[in-house]
Amino acid sequence: MRRQSTNNIKQIKNDKSSSSTLNQQLNSSSKQRYPTKRTHHHPPPPHHHHHHNRYLLQSIHNDLDYLYDRNVEFIQSGIIYPIITIQFIEHSEYFQCLLKYHNHNDNIHLPEFLQSTFYSILQYIHYGYININLNNIYSIYITTDYLLMHKLHYECIKQLKQLILINNNSLIINLWLNCQLVYLPKLYQIINEIFLENFEILQKSINYKNFTLKQILFILNNDKLNCQYEINILKIIIEWINVNNKHYNKDIIMKLLCCIRLGMLTMNEIEQMKKYELIQNIQEYMYILNEWPKCLSLSNNSIINIYGQQFITPRLPHEVIMVFGGWCNGEGPKAAVQVYNPKTNLWTLWTEEGRQIQTPTNELMSLLQNSQVNHKHIFNETDNCKSSLPLDEFNSDRGKSELSIDNATKSKQSSSLIGKIPKRVYAGCVLVGTCVYIIGGYDGNQALKSTMCYDFAEDSGWYEISCMYEKRYYVSVANTNDTIYAMGGHNGEIQGRLNSAERYIIHDNLWQTIASMNYKRSDASAIEFYNKIYIVGGFDGKYYHDSVEYYEIITNQWTLINHMNSPRGGLSLIQHEGKLYAIGGNNGNQRLKTIEQYNIIEDKWIIIGEMKQCKSNATCTIMNNELYIIGGWSDEYEIGILNLVECYNLIKNECSIVHPLIFPASATCSCTLKGCNLQHLGIGTGQNSSTDEIKNTNNENVDD
Repeated sequence: MRRQSTNNIKQIKNDKSSSSTLNQQLNSSSKQRYPTKRTHHHPPPPHHHHHHNRYLLQSIHNDLDYLYDRNVEFIQSGIIYPIITIQFIEHSEYFQCLLKYHNHNDNIHLPEFLQSTFYSILQYIHYGYININLNNIYSIYITTDYLLMHKLHYECIKQLKQLILINNNSLIINLWLNCQLVYLPKLYQIINEIFLENFEILQKSINYKNFTLKQILFILNNDKLNCQYEINILKIIIEWINVNNKHYNKDIIMKLLCCIRLGMLTMNEIEQMKKYELIQNIQEYMYILNEWPKCLSLSNNSIINIYGQQFITPRLPHEVIMVFGGWCNGEGPKAAVQVYNPKTNLWTLWTEEGRQIQTPTNELMSLLQNSQVNHKHIFNETDNCKSSLPLDEFNSDRGKSELSIDNATKSKQSSSLIGKIPKRVYAGCVLVGTCVYIIGGYDGNQALKSTMCYDFAEDSGWYEISCMYEKRYYVSVANTNDTIYAMGGHNGEIQGRLNSAERYIIHDNLWQTIASMNYKRSDASAIEFYNKIYIVGGFDGKYYHDSVEYYEIITNQWTLINHMNSPRGGLSLIQHEGKLYAIGGNNGNQRLKTIEQYNIIEDKWIIIGEMKQCKSNATCTIMNNELYIIGGWSDEYEIGILNLVECYNLIKNECSIVHPLIFPASATCSCTLKGCNLQHLGIGTGQNSSTDEIKNTNNENVDD
């Protein structure tokens, strides 16, 4: 990479041998063999145009010894590299400190594990360039950490994160295990977050023989563990015990079972747990299951006193749903954002005044609080749950219980500016990286051509970027990696429905017109699909469309394809795992509850299922293989705007209802936010989310 710009880092494509090479490097980096004879390796000639930092020269305090060139010798192999001192002190804080007190007649001795990458470091210092790939990135990271080369170290972290995300599961697992043995806090933070976020995928590749008891407790107790279904924790516990083929005592098994958040399970799942022989042998835990949730009120039960709050505390979400704006009864367009936390099944409302969270009907928390009021001595003898394990040891591997679902929804103050959104309805919404873009819409007085942006990484408020050529509400939007497309809509004028389209180049902050569609489409829906922009349905002022067309980016042309089974205006369009889904809408006579799926290979639409209630102008987004259908307007049952939120499982083709919106809303837009720091949105909850280190695992044995 070049020092002058982080954008000039050479991109190395992954190949099959690279991943295995790094895995071997992680497993045996300290066992590499080097030449034992004293040999001199000469660095590349210095760059003739290299300018030294004159401020560093001023800090030398006239110590001429500081300026002498020296030799670096590696202790075990005896390999020697001559170095130009003044160049090294510019890049390495380690050498800055060392050379102030080092005799220039002596060689500088470095540990052998730095030798394999030292020549690459010399190249970087001389030329400002270093070739980073899967074969050497771990060694370069350790070298820059040891030599305190902060700039190169930072670039190495960025490159390492990119390489990890595109490579196989075993790489992430091996890095995580190695970070338990070596103190590399920055690397560990990156790896640990990736490991916990992708654990459900990674566990298919995990050999649990490599995981100690402390490590497995750390993982299963962690609030950041991404586990869609809490019952899966039990399966992991059983697999870990079976793989290690150990006969653990009841106290160890109890510690493992207490990692399960019982409050996140259904009663059917709790009944299923009782059938496992492993659990039936633990009398104390069986009592908890048999008396759940009444046992939470017991003030003299040591398990409840220690683990009660953890049992009912949801894990931290790794993704949330964000719903922007909306048309409200009696108000018209509303300036608000509603955020859904799937772990708590609750919505948070952000407005200009701040944050408002739905108060959960939490009978479990009430039971636990009653037991805490009556409880004076946690470690008294218990009536129904006695353990031979000392309570202080019993509690040693869990985080301190400081947050619960209750105080997570009430006490935590957040400073997000997300609620200061202008009034918008019938707008479009796309998420690109960490930025959400709200395009066009209607503010209650006029159609809009403006585009608003909010960067969740900076959380510094909404700001306006370049505006479109046309005013557009009822607009359809989609995006590729670096381009946003806005199509059709209504410009607010008589006969103002549009077939025109335009695109926004994010890096240039520039809108430009593209080819017009084959039909005027207001209140249609669009999505990117196989690098084409698909748009379906809509209303042209006279007819509701069942037609579908796509935009070919390279040729700047629109092409019609097979039509849907029903005309649909005010519908939603979602793509997931190679299929398109058209949801709800208005066919000109009534609102629809059907969901259609498009198979691109067969060029055919089929109806796959129905929602609970017919509706149009709902907003839809995907999370965890489930389609969330939010709000909208219905002419079924009670006519009007809905606060109903339906969850359609695309695998089972089943629809269920989740917690309703804080306020009924139609004509909203939404996205699923993933991977950002979600705590500032006021939806954080958990117990040990700040505890990201495993203590004393270096010599840990699985029997501990």
